[in-house]
Parts: sequence; structure tokens; C-alpha cells
Amino acid sequence: MTTLQNIVKYLKDIAPQEFTFQGRESRVEVGPQTERDQAKTTINRATIAIYASAKIVATASQSKANLLVTHRPLFPFAVDRLTGLDLIRARLLAKNYISAYVIGSAWIGVEGGISDSLVESLDLNKVREFMTYGDYDQMVPIGRECEPPSAMNHSRLVNYVAEKLSIDTVLFAGDLDGDVGRILVSPGFYIDMPEILNAKQQDIGTIITGELSPEIRLLANEENLNTIELGAFVSEAPGMKRLRHQLSLEMPELNVEFVEPAPLAKALRPYSEDMK
Repeated sequence: MTTLQNIVKYLKDIAPQEFTFQGRESRVEVGPQTERDQAKTTINRATIAIYASAKIVATASQSKANLLVTHRPLFPFAVDRLTGLDLIRARLLAKNYISAYVIGSAWIGVEGGISDSLVESLDLNKVREFMTYGDYDQMVPIGRECEPPSAMNHSRLVNYVAEKLSIDTVLFAGDLDGDVGRILVSPGFYIDMPEILNAKQQDIGTIITGELSPEIRLLANEENLNTIELGAFVSEAPGMKRLRHQLSLEMPELNVEFVEPAPLAKALRPYSEDMK
């Protein structure tokens, strides 16, 4: 018998709290909060996802899962009331007795986590960890510094990345004809001003990430850093798939599935009468 306590302990072991940064802690968001109550909660089926969209919560309930594990939280900030989509998701979870656990930012930088999974998916040569300030007064990994598999310019790198991840489009800013040097791979949406400035100081020329805010994209451009944005969820998928695999191996009696979210947006070429 697998309990929620067993799973929470395992997830905290592989993604310890001391690796947390930007306040994105791991926690049980919905469900028993004490170890005593978690020990009484039996888990038979778990769904792994990047983000708990209403569709994914519905999919988890249809598959009779009683645990949902995500990278991005249901509630990024403290709330004093539930409305709209938050209320719909919380009702679905509670109605179907599904506990929800967010593994948070610690799973980004730990060995074998989301960063390593993306680097391996891209077949890049890992050099070392790229550090940032953690939430517990220590430096923690936010990504990996890498080298390209061979000499190439950024035009080739963009195509290489798209081919490796089987995606149609990426968002690029920089010099397509420029040669690729050191690369920072940092999945998700965590890159901010300190990481841009540190990357520049460490002679990194290119950043591969999930999403950048417009202000950070502009800062990177002003610092002559090339950026490749893979899009929401794409960069996190390899690491969450690995989590499903690891959890299945650790607890073979547990039925675990990974549900990949549909893309939120598509890049389209505008149609005009002149193109007839």
C-alpha cells in the first residue's frame, strides 16, 4: 500500500527544499496537510503534469487518479477566496478526492531533474551547474552551462533544437549568423535580471529557456545575449516525464501516468491577398 506520506517523502528526497528559489516551494496544495493524515491517505493512481489546467484535472478525475503532481502550482500566491478557474479546479479535485502536490523550483536544478532532462533531450555537452540565489541563504542551481554538440551558428542551433524536441516553432532573439559558444539551459520561466547579468559575466552567449518576460528579453538583447524560447511547458516536459518514470520504478505498485498539456498558442503566418 502506498500512502500520500510515502510519496511526499520521496519527492522531498529527490527535490529537497533547500534547492528552492524564487519562493516556488514544494507542498501539498490540496489534500491532507499533516503527516498523520497523509499516512492515512492511500494513493493507487497518480497523474504527473506540468500545470494543473482544468482539462488536466478533469483527465485525472476520469482516470480515477487520487494524486496530481505538477511542476507549476495551482496557487502561485496566497489567496483568501476561490473564484473562476481556481474554484472550478479546486471543486474537481475535492469532489474526486484528488490530492495535489507541487514539486516546485527545486526540481529544476537538482541532479537528474528538469534541467538535466532537457540537456539530455538536446544532446548538449554539459559543462557545469549555473547558480542563482536560493531561498535558504545558499546558492542553488537554476540550470546548466553547456556547449553545442558541434560548431554551428545560431540559425543551425534553432533548427537543431526544434528537431530534437519535435516542435514547429521557437522564439529567437539575437544574431542568427553568429557562432554558438557557451549555452545556458534553464527550463521554465525563471530567468530574471540577475541570471542575465551573471550569464554575461560568465561569457555565456546563448540562453535556451521556456519563457522570458518582454523586459528580460530586451535586457538580454542589450547585453548581446542570444535567446531561444521554447514556449510554455515545452522545456519542462522532459523532466516531468522523467519524474513519472522514477516514481513508477520507486513504487511499482503505483499506477502513474504523464499527461502532456496542449500548446497554449501557435505561431501562424498571416494571410494576405498579396499571397494569392
